Amino acid sequence: MELPAIFSSTLGLSLPWQITSVSFAKDEKRLDITIDFLDGNSLRCPNCGCGGAPCRNTIETWYHSDFFRYDTYLHAQVPHIECCGNVIPIERPWSREGSKFTLLT
Repeated sequence: MELPAIFSSTLGLSLPWQITSVSFAKDEKRLDITIDFLDGNSLRCPNCGCGGAPCRNTIETWYHSDFFRYDTYLHAQVPHIECCGNVIPIERPWSREGSKFTLLT
């Protein structure tokens, strides 16, 4: 099993989320994982479940202090949907309660 597949499984990722790169800095005990969202045609609102097209993307960085014993930074391209009177980022699997990832930007 490749590293992206192991990390995808651990993070709870499935298509259209995909890990596009992984880099280790062994001396710094740092792990950087880049995640992209491949399908931008139809998204679901995390609040009401309605479908819609993406209206914008943002790059987010998330931090975990002990993911596989490394300081870990997730860099993710996150689509947003306009729904419920707001522009809302779609649900990100690594942001679920108990994941220990913290949004930095």
